[in-house]
Amino acid sequence: MDGELAAERNIFISVAEDSADVHAASLVRVAQEHLPDCSFYGLTGPRLRAAGVETVFDLASHAAMLAGIVGVIGKAWRAVRAVQRAWDERRPDLVVLLDSPELNLRLARLAKRRGLKVLYYIAPQTWASRAGRNRQIERDVDRLACILPFEEAFFRRSLIYADYVGHPLFEALRRETPRDDVVERLRSKGAPVVALLPGSRAHVIDTMLPMQLEVVRRMRNAGHVVQPVVSCVSQDRLPNIRRRVIGGGFATEILVDDNASLLTAADLVLVASGTATLHVAHYRKPMVVMYDAGRWLEWPYRLIGKRFIQTPHLSLVNILAGARVVSEFMPFIRDLRPVATLAGQLLTDETWRELMVREVDKVVSPLEETTASETVCRMMGEMVR
Repeated sequence: MDGELAAERNIFISVAEDSADVHAASLVRVAQEHLPDCSFYGLTGPRLRAAGVETVFDLASHAAMLAGIVGVIGKAWRAVRAVQRAWDERRPDLVVLLDSPELNLRLARLAKRRGLKVLYYIAPQTWASRAGRNRQIERDVDRLACILPFEEAFFRRSLIYADYVGHPLFEALRRETPRDDVVERLRSKGAPVVALLPGSRAHVIDTMLPMQLEVVRRMRNAGHVVQPVVSCVSQDRLPNIRRRVIGGGFATEILVDDNASLLTAADLVLVASGTATLHVAHYRKPMVVMYDAGRWLEWPYRLIGKRFIQTPHLSLVNILAGARVVSEFMPFIRDLRPVATLAGQLLTDETWRELMVREVDKVVSPLEETTASETVCRMMGEMVR
């Protein structure tokens, strides 16, 4: 990769979520090697700051799920104002936006008004809903870096300059190493290991972990001898998870920041929907995907929501497969009995388990071979020259 630039270039980078902060930091580390004359600043999280990126405003540390019109809500409004001041003081040669369309599509519009080049990495999922946003993307984004294979053709039909770059999650997963002592300890107890992945955001954990624990309770009541182990993504989520586990009357182990060991040992995974399903798929484990959006959204969804959801499947593995490869219960769960029944069947039916793993392998194998950060870095180099 040719990294020679004529003069120092300023690249503004924007993340608003912890996961985007992870992928952005990986991108910056690659760019520091191949584009040494580029200087980075922007909306950062802790990982971008650790990579040497100058912070204009921090949204990602709060892992905020931004919704509605970003310009009129709390931190996002202050972030947008901070960005505009930063651009006045130091005009960027390139604006790189990652995920979080409620925030970053607004920044894309502001950038284009100033005549700035915009690269959007981790494309908005307009193929699932709100396809009307493609007009805004075509207008405000110079290049779109897609992380799912089918997205390139989808966006190009709307005359958007889109390229498939690969999924950055698998760069991180290639660096994961399970701890042999933890795997051996979990497996040595004899009972099948049921991994519970309740998500990373507090409100998702509050909803999904009690449901996952109740599924395990019902499995036990049905005669299945199982060993539940709860995944906790970080120390700051541990008190909440421990409180939910104790409140549910469970004596179960909690593993902090060690999904590599947990998923290696697991016989079955109950996972909250999202990118975590690809994490489970990477370890080729049978899974049941669960998500509940809450009672206050159920009736609006039933009345009008289905008109705007453009995919027959909601879990990411099934979307990529174009078929019901893994079991999904979403976006609402009102009765946990069928979830527990199916989980028990999947735990004991070896033929079904093997079939699911084979189909999951077909989905993730092509994704595991990609190098998203290097590809996006090349795009950045082309755009700043």
